[in-house]
Amino acid sequence: MKTILQVAMMLALCAPLFAQVADPRPKSQKEAEALMAIQDATDPDVRIEAIHSLLTGFKNTEFKEYANFMMMLSYQQKNDFEMMLLYGESTLAINPTNLDTLLSLGYAIPARTGEFDLDKEEKLAKAEDFAKRALLAIPTLENTNEDITPEAWLVAKKNYMSQAHDSLGLIAMQRKDYAAAEGSFRQSLQVAGEQGATTFYHLARTLRELDKNDEAMEMIDKAIAAGGVMTGSGQDLAKVVKAQLIKAKVAAMMKKSRPAATPAAPVVVPVATPPAAAAPGTEAEAEAVKQP
Repeated sequence: MKTILQVAMMLALCAPLFAQVADPRPKSQKEAEALMAIQDATDPDVRIEAIHSLLTGFKNTEFKEYANFMMMLSYQQKNDFEMMLLYGESTLAINPTNLDTLLSLGYAIPARTGEFDLDKEEKLAKAEDFAKRALLAIPTLENTNEDITPEAWLVAKKNYMSQAHDSLGLIAMQRKDYAAAEGSFRQSLQVAGEQGATTFYHLARTLRELDKNDEAMEMIDKAIAAGGVMTGSGQDLAKVVKAQLIKAKVAAMMKKSRPAATPAAPVVVPVATPPAAAAPGTEAEAEAVKQP
C-alpha cells in the first residue's frame, strides 16, 4: 500500500501541467488510496468509477483538476467525444492554462467536426482558441520536475508547439483554407522536437488539395517511413493516400500521352434549287398565264 507521501510524489510528476494547487497533497490515507485507484486503472470504465469515488467522497480534495483531466482522457479512450469535451472544459474552468487539455481539445474538435455540422464554425472557433492559448502558454511553462533534464524539457516544449500547429492545420483544412493549412503543418514540422508521421500525413493531404502532387508524394513517403497512421483495424491511412496519389499520377500521364482527337471535317449538305418558272413566250401566252 502506498503512503500519502508516495502518492504525492508520484502525482508531482504532473506538476508542470496542473496549477489548481501549487503542491497538492491527499489529506488522508483513504484519499491517497482513492487517487491510486485512478492511477492504477487500465480500463477507462474502472477509472471513471474511481474518479467519481474521489470527487464524491472527498469534496475538498486538492486534485479536482487532475480528476477532471483524467476523466477527459478516459472518455477520449472510450471514443465518447461529447463527454470528453464536457470534462475537458471542466478542467479548463479550474485551470485555464492546463496545457494537455488545451492541446487535446484543440486537436480533437476539428478531427471530430463534420463538414455539414450546423455548429461547425462555432466548434472550429473554440478549437482555434484552445490551440492559440496553448501556443501562448508553452513558452512560459517551467519544468518543476528534477528528473526531467533541461534538454528533454526543451524537446517536450517543442513537441507541444508542434501539436498546437497541427491543430491549427486541421482547423484550416476543415475551413478548406488549404494554403493556411499548409503553413501550419510546415510550421509544426519546423518546430517539432521529434517529427511525427501524422503531421506528414496531414501535410500530404493538404498538398494534394493544392494540386502539388509531387510534394504530396514526398510527404506521404515520410509519413510511411515514420511508422504510418494506423487505424484501429490495422489499416495504414498513409498508404491509402499514397495509393490515391499514384492512381491520380497514372491517370494524368495517360491523359497527357493520349493523342488529341482530330476535329471532323464539316459536312456540306447541298441545298436543292427550286425550278424556275417558265417565262411566257408571247403576249398571248402571258395573258393565258394570268387567266385563272
